[in-house]
Amino acid sequence: MEYFIPKTKSSSLYISLLAIMTALTTVATILLVIPFPSTQGFFNLGDSLVMISGFLLGPVGGFIAGGTGSALADVLLGYTAFAPITFIAKGFEGMVVGYFSFRTARMARLSGWDILGLILGSAAMLLGYLFGEMLLFGYAFEVALLELVTINSIQVISGSIATVIAGPLLRFYLRDFIYGPEDAELSERWLDPESSAKPEEPEAESDN
Repeated sequence: MEYFIPKTKSSSLYISLLAIMTALTTVATILLVIPFPSTQGFFNLGDSLVMISGFLLGPVGGFIAGGTGSALADVLLGYTAFAPITFIAKGFEGMVVGYFSFRTARMARLSGWDILGLILGSAAMLLGYLFGEMLLFGYAFEVALLELVTINSIQVISGSIATVIAGPLLRFYLRDFIYGPEDAELSERWLDPESSAKPEEPEAESDN
């Protein structure tokens, strides 16, 4: 659980950033809306903020900001029926990205773990909508798949590009304010699991 709920210097600061990222996710989602008539879904730019939320807030914060902010946008835009699917699909997208990016929590450059998180987070979002629309709304597989290919895939690709550009730098600067030294040590154990198992060298006694 320590990787899902990182310790912070200030819980109020973390909650404030969580609220800000949730609001920004909502704004980014409603900023550009291109409807998709076949499923009543729509193209939007919210995935970039969902993924960046995972970079900055970790798995739990990424889930809350990504899922809540995106679902709130659905409600505000009149797509209330999609809100439950959006909450789960976008929530898991942010959580998966946050889970893997936390392994390099203080790095200012993109890592292999970041890329893996973006790929798997994108897959979580795509599959979430694909199966959610089929199970809850009874859409044919071909219709749901068409939305995945023409809209949702473009969303996660554009979101991943924006996150690759802005995510690592934002993470590097903001985490110095949010997280304490405990998380720096935790991140190092992610990168080098054997380091925690290495015994400490005894100090050599000086001859006087």
